[in-house]
Amino acid sequence: MSTCREALGQAVSPLRQSGIDNPWFEAQLLMSAVLDVEPIRIIVHGEQEISAEHLRLFNDAVAQRAKHKPLAYIVGRKHFLNWEFWVNENVLIPRPETETLVELAVEQLKQRFPGQALLLADIGTGSGAIGLSMLAFLPTAKLLAIDISEPALVVAGQNARDLNVADRVSFLAGDLLSPLEGWQGEIHCLIANLPYIAEQEFRGLQPEIIKYEPLEALISGADGLLHYCRLLKDAKQFLRPGGLIFIEIGSNQATQAQKIFVRNGLKPRVAKDLAGLDRIVWAVT
Repeated sequence: MSTCREALGQAVSPLRQSGIDNPWFEAQLLMSAVLDVEPIRIIVHGEQEISAEHLRLFNDAVAQRAKHKPLAYIVGRKHFLNWEFWVNENVLIPRPETETLVELAVEQLKQRFPGQALLLADIGTGSGAIGLSMLAFLPTAKLLAIDISEPALVVAGQNARDLNVADRVSFLAGDLLSPLEGWQGEIHCLIANLPYIAEQEFRGLQPEIIKYEPLEALISGADGLLHYCRLLKDAKQFLRPGGLIFIEIGSNQATQAQKIFVRNGLKPRVAKDLAGLDRIVWAVT
């Protein structure tokens, strides 16, 4: 039998050869997922033997990572804010910069609608990381979680059950705002992290993104803003007076995104992510 340290040592070489950054660290994360233990335990107890079955699973995970499959898809989950979310190749992997979007939206809702029973709509919900996190922060809120992909809604449904908020979510399959007919003028907050990568920019992205993440969750026309043009055209009719709309954008899109807001009768504001980059455009009706 091999020890954990020996298995890790053998995994580093193929990861390094395939161009994976920090191969030793990534190997530790893969092993911790296979063994279902904290990474620190692998470091401290490196001489512990690893069973033949766990070694097989670990080597398979290493082989997948060496082909640039994202770590989150291999282990099946991704940390976001205070929670772990299930993910697979039907949904975009939640990014740290999106945490700022959730935090700003929650802060504004608490300020503007204190103590009220809120109705939220998460457009393009994917794994549900945005909308479900908002429910966890806002215990009186209900959520309309919309995605054009029914397999994505299955993932979001599992995450809702794990976060114990499933009784406050309605999952709706459809394109952008089309499932919201009947909720005109009722929604307190529309929030969206829609595709915002321009077609030309997509070719220059990391292989992890190009090969594995769903294209329909990434690319949005020639300038990356096609989805937001469509969303903002009709968004106001679904928001109640004083309602909020938040979108996540690429760091170079703030000027153009603001123009779309203005064109549709909204006064935009821009917020930065933790890296100091323009990341959110939002408005109050």
